[in-house]
Amino acid sequence: MDSLENGSRKLHLLKNKKLEVVQNDGYVSYTILENDKTNVLHYVYAINQDQVAYDGGYREEVLFEVPNEVLEAKYTDKELQNTKMIFGRYCFCKGKTGVYKIAQGNLHVKSTKKDIHFELDFKITEVPQVTEKIAY
Repeated sequence: MDSLENGSRKLHLLKNKKLEVVQNDGYVSYTILENDKTNVLHYVYAINQDQVAYDGGYREEVLFEVPNEVLEAKYTDKELQNTKMIFGRYCFCKGKTGVYKIAQGNLHVKSTKKDIHFELDFKITEVPQVTEKIAY
């Protein structure tokens, strides 16, 4: 798989939003809803490998929710689900795509009234991943 240098990375702060994560029959899905008490951080790593092919791209996403108040917090392994953290892998990868709950890793988040900074390292066992560390 390509390294992070071969793709684009973006972070979106979705203010006054929350994640609703649902797991049915082993499949995970999510919805982003309005909520005045939390923000959602949405990280996207994307490679457009073939401009002509419909399925020529590759994308990974990490989403998680944090209170919109000033805070500093650390989460480890299963505690990551306190933030509803999920990982999405989207590509033409024959059965190795989808959305997964992240339950292995470390998150350190610090927010102020003006912005949010975080460091995340994580591992997904269900599918291969390119993104293993994120810092903003």
